[in-house]
Amino acid sequence: MTKGRDANEPYRVRAGGVWYFVDPTFPAGAIEPGDTVVVYPVSGDAVVAVLHKNAAGLDAGSAWIFATQQDERFEVGLHDIAAVHLATVDDEQ
Repeated sequence: MTKGRDANEPYRVRAGGVWYFVDPTFPAGAIEPGDTVVVYPVSGDAVVAVLHKNAAGLDAGSAWIFATQQDERFEVGLHDIAAVHLATVDDEQ
């Protein structure tokens, strides 16, 4: 999923046996808690997760808080996020 970091057109990914339709054109600042996203860290593997809290309006040292599909929470500092893309379950796959 490294190509997704620089994607500028919608694409599909598969995670945990589920296909997702991903829209990289949706503004990251408009993603809200409860939305499913693909998180691309600056280094490491991408992950499909649910946003719990974003850093909108917070200082640069803040982090976004996510949960995996197994509801394990994790946070990623703003400086460690390369891209966050909105994702929805792809019912056509």
